Amino acid sequence: MRSQISSLFLRHGHLPIREDDCSYVWQISAAERCEWVRNTEDCYSDSIIQYTILLFCYFRSENIALFVGGLVLILFWLLYLFLILGTTADNFFCPALTVIASVMHLSDSIAGVTILAFGNGAPDIFTSLVSDDEAIIMFTELIGAGVFVTSMIAGSVAITKPFKVSLRSLMRDACFYIVSICWINYVVWDEIVYLWEAISFILVYILFIVVVVIMQVYDTREETLKTRIPSVPDPDVLHTYLANRDTGAIPKIPSRSRPFGLHAKLDIAIAVELERARIRSGSVQLRPEISDYVSDRPKGLFKEFLYDVNPISKEDWKKSGILFKIILIIRSPVMLLLQLFIPVVNPTVEKEGWSKLLNCFQLCVTPTIALFLLNVWQTTFGNLPLVPLFLVVGSIIGVIVFLTTHVDRVPKFHTIFAFIGFLAAMLTVYLVAREVMAVLQCIGYSCSISDAMLGITFLAWGNSIGDLIANIAIARRGFPRMGYAACFGGPMFNTLLGLGLTYGIAAATDPEQHTKIRIGDMAPGCLAFLLCSLIATIIYLNITGAIARFSYGGLLYSIYFAFILIQFLSEFHVIHPLGTDHRPDE
Repeated sequence: MRSQISSLFLRHGHLPIREDDCSYVWQISAAERCEWVRNTEDCYSDSIIQYTILLFCYFRSENIALFVGGLVLILFWLLYLFLILGTTADNFFCPALTVIASVMHLSDSIAGVTILAFGNGAPDIFTSLVSDDEAIIMFTELIGAGVFVTSMIAGSVAITKPFKVSLRSLMRDACFYIVSICWINYVVWDEIVYLWEAISFILVYILFIVVVVIMQVYDTREETLKTRIPSVPDPDVLHTYLANRDTGAIPKIPSRSRPFGLHAKLDIAIAVELERARIRSGSVQLRPEISDYVSDRPKGLFKEFLYDVNPISKEDWKKSGILFKIILIIRSPVMLLLQLFIPVVNPTVEKEGWSKLLNCFQLCVTPTIALFLLNVWQTTFGNLPLVPLFLVVGSIIGVIVFLTTHVDRVPKFHTIFAFIGFLAAMLTVYLVAREVMAVLQCIGYSCSISDAMLGITFLAWGNSIGDLIANIAIARRGFPRMGYAACFGGPMFNTLLGLGLTYGIAAATDPEQHTKIRIGDMAPGCLAFLLCSLIATIIYLNITGAIARFSYGGLLYSIYFAFILIQFLSEFHVIHPLGTDHRPDE
C-alpha cells in the first residue's frame, strides 16, 4: 500500500510521503495513530492549540462518525478564525493605518499603495510570514488569491455596477503585475531563491510606488487645469462640463456613534474617496455631510464605557439582515476582547473614537497583553519579570491620562492611540494567522489534501472573501472604480511583499545567503491563470473603450471556474497538473 501511494504521488508530480511526514499517519494502524502523531515532530505546529493531536487523539479515527464530527468542528473553527482576521483588519487595522497616513502627511498615492494596501493585505502578508516550512501553502495562496481577486472580485464589481475604468491606471497596475509574475516565475523556477532575488521582489514594488507618484503628480496638474469652468458663451459646453462632474451622485456618509462596526472599513474608504474628490474639484459639496442624524451616544464616564464595549451596537443590529445578525452574535465574544485592548481612532465617528475610561483602561492592559501575544511573558528584565513591570508602567500612564483629560473633549494626543492600536491589531492578526496555518495543516493531514490545494482554496478564499464583500458594497454605494482599483494593486502588494519578506528572511539567516523552496506542482497553473486573467482584462477593456460591462464579469468568472476545475482535477489525479512533465521515465 505504501509503495502504491508513493508511486501515485511521484507519477503525478507530487513529492513522495516520507515516514517522518505527518501525512504518513494513514499508513499507521488505527489504534496506534494517536501515539504516532504525538511522537512525530512534523505533526506539531507553532500554534496555541495542537490541532492534529486534538483530532487524532480526542476524535479517534477508529470511529468514523466521531472523527468526521471532529473534522467538521475544526472546519467551523477555521471559518471563525477567518472571521476574526477580517474583523480585526476591518475594524481595528484599517482605521489605524488611515490615521497614521494622515499624521505622517502621506499623499493619497503613496498612502494608497503602501500603508493602506498593507491594511487590506494584512491577512495575506502575515499568513505568508508564519508559513515557515509550509512554503507550498504560502506560495499557492498568494498566487491563487491573486487569481481570485483579479477574476472573481473584479468580475463581481463589474456585474454589480458597470462602469468606465481609468485605462491609464489599469494599464499601469496590470502591466506591473504581469512583469512581477514573470519575474517571480523566473526566480522560483530552480526552487532556489538568493537574498538579492528576494530583495528584488520588494524593489519591484518600490519601483511601482515611484511610478504611481510620478503619474499622480502629472494627473494632479492636469486635473487642476480641467476643473476650471470653461469661459465660453456656449451653454451646452458648460452644461456638459457640470454634468460630467457628477457631484450629486456621490453618496453621503452617515456619522456613527462608535468607531467600530460592520461598516467601519466601508465608511472610512468612502470618506477618503470623498475627500480626494473634494480636493480635486475644489467643491465644498463633496465633503461628507451628516443628514438627519441624532446621536444615541450616552453621556457620562461609565455609561459611555459600557456603550463602547458592547460588542453588538444597536445601529448595526437594526440595519442588519438575518445573516449579518447571526454574524454579529457569533463574533461578539471576540469583539468584546478586541474592543477592550485595541484602541481605535476613527475620523468618521463622533469624537473620533475617544472614550476616556475605555482608552485609559487600554493603556493599562494593552502592553501586558502584548507580552502574551508575543509569547515573551516569561522573560525577565534582570531579576524582575516583565509582566508586573509592564502592568505597573501601563497603569501609571493610564492614570495620568485619566487625570489630565475630559470625557467630552478629544485630547490633542489622541492620534497616539492609532499607533498603539496598529501594533496591537498587527500582533492579533499575526497570532490568528498562525492558528489558521496550523488548522490548514491539520486538515491537509486528515483529508490527504496537498499543501498546494489548501493554499489555492481554503487560505486564498478565507483571506479574500472579506475583500469580495467590501468591494461589492463599495460598488453599490457608488464607487465601483475604487473597489475595482483595489483588485490589482492589493494582490501585487501581497505577492511581492509576502514572497520578498518570507524568502528574504530565510535567505538572510542562511550562511550561503540563499534558501531552498518548494512551490508545488500546481504553481505553474496558478501563474498561468493569473497571467491569463490580467491579459484578458487588458484586451477586453481596450476593445470596449475601458467600459467594464456585465460580459466582462462573465469572462472573468469563466476564467476562474476553469482555473479551479483544472486544479481540482489535478488534485484528484484525473489529469496532470499544468506544467508537469508527464512523459514516462526512460
